Amino acid sequence: MNKTQKLLEEIKTEVSGLKIRVRRIETFLLGMPNAEDYIQTSEENPDELLEEAKKIVVKYDRASASLLQRRLMIGYARASRLIDELEKTGIVGPADGSMPREVIKQKK
Repeated sequence: MNKTQKLLEEIKTEVSGLKIRVRRIETFLLGMPNAEDYIQTSEENPDELLEEAKKIVVKYDRASASLLQRRLMIGYARASRLIDELEKTGIVGPADGSMPREVIKQKK
């Protein structure tokens, strides 16, 4: 076997090994869950703290993620989602920079 044939055989062996690795990676990736499996839309599953958040923003007559974080002991991402939900339902107004949002619906 000359040098060229030996090199060609080594390349074929390496390519064969790479194909096996690629198949294993594909199998692994196909078994992983998609992000869509974990995303919940508010229409499907409203946050169980939404009612409590409404009470808090009406009580304090201001709405901000930091207020909800402190009062509900939750993280920023969840507090922000709650603020967005409150805006969609008409409880609070739109964002105005870093200022707390205006509470539209007051206690009756």
